Amino acid sequence: MTLLSILVALALEYLLGSLDHLRNWLWFDQWMAWLEQRSGERRFWDGPGGVLVSVGLPVAGLTALGYALADASMVFVFALGTFIFLYSLGTDLNSQLDRYTAALHADDDNTIALVEEQVQVQNVAGRTGAERVLRSVFVRSHEQLFGVVFWFIVLGMGGGLLFAMSLRLRRRVGGATTAYADAVRRLYAILCWPSSRAAALGFALAGNLVDAVDGWYGAEDGTLDANEPVLCGVGLASLSMGKPQIAEGDNTATASGVEEVQALINRTLVVWLAILGIMTIGGLLG
Repeated sequence: MTLLSILVALALEYLLGSLDHLRNWLWFDQWMAWLEQRSGERRFWDGPGGVLVSVGLPVAGLTALGYALADASMVFVFALGTFIFLYSLGTDLNSQLDRYTAALHADDDNTIALVEEQVQVQNVAGRTGAERVLRSVFVRSHEQLFGVVFWFIVLGMGGGLLFAMSLRLRRRVGGATTAYADAVRRLYAILCWPSSRAAALGFALAGNLVDAVDGWYGAEDGTLDANEPVLCGVGLASLSMGKPQIAEGDNTATASGVEEVQALINRTLVVWLAILGIMTIGGLLG
């Protein structure tokens, strides 16, 4: 049922187009505002305890709802799981990249700047602007797709929602230096550690495996700080074109690089789904 929920949700997004209008997180923002208003002065709030309440109670509520629906019919559980997975996904990356490459080919500077602002990840470095974009796309693929898939598989619908909430919380705290903010960033990094390595392994299997291994060794240091470097290093090394050498302002070459990255991400998703299918047939996945 886990694999079926994932397949149905991905099919809906593909057939109906981007479903971002369904991903309204106003309830979470209101939940956080309510908690901060009532718990902000309490000692437990400024640290892991506050983070546990922030994300733990919604996940517990979702889990309780799942158990209640299971008593009625597993069809309801399937429908809820499919919706939660679809809801937890980020903005459809394929739609963003299609728009970006179209703008690059048309030299549409306004759209190029707009999509780059949406896609680029802060603190992701590169020798050129084009390389920073390519590196950021690998990070976004994990934030908006692979991380959700991984935790949905491991912990069910609660896991997918937990990853999505932790990402939203990390963006909410920004660069704040409070104990609560530190705990949020640590939670997100812990969740990302296994899922980012699983995504990197997928990049390697779907691309140039030998170079990908070298890229992994070059980026991995065994710490939580290596999550994004591993994704970027393995992703770039897995490309058939190797490390991109794209001149600044060369829109045609940038578009070609983005298309290769997009194709690699889509192949990686196919690899993941194939592995999940084998696990389901073998009885290892519900």
